[in-house]
Parts: sequence; C-alpha cells; structure tokens
Amino acid sequence: MTSRSEATGTTPLPQSIDLRTAENDLQKLRGRLRTVAEFIHDPAHDFAARHALAQRLDLPVPTPAPAARQTTEATR
Repeated sequence: MTSRSEATGTTPLPQSIDLRTAENDLQKLRGRLRTVAEFIHDPAHDFAARHALAQRLDLPVPTPAPAARQTTEATR
C-alpha cells in the first residue's frame, strides 16, 4: 500500500491550492486597507473627504489638524 505523501508526490492537494489562493487574496486586501488607512490619516488631503471615507468604511476617523498647522499648510 502506498502512503498518502507518496501518492501525491509533489502535486499539491486541491485544498492547499485553495488555501494559498485565499492567503494571497487576503494579503492583497490587507495591502489595500493599509493604503486606504494611510490616505485617511494624511492631512495633505481634504479632511471632509477623509472623514467621510473613514465613516463609510467603518474605520477610525481622522482627527482635524491643529489650526496653526492648517494655516501653515494653506500658505504653501
């Protein structure tokens, strides 16, 4: 009788292929979420848009920049 590892040889089982595909998809989604979170917390972008996006995605909302910083950024 042949053992299971000998029977499959180097061919991955269908479940392991599905698991690898799911892990790759999850990695892509985490990268996209990281990109969105960076955008939401980047004060270079419009605060209202960042705030609305965070609320829409149920993510922590950004805090407004201090008034002194806003005027400094506005003069650039």
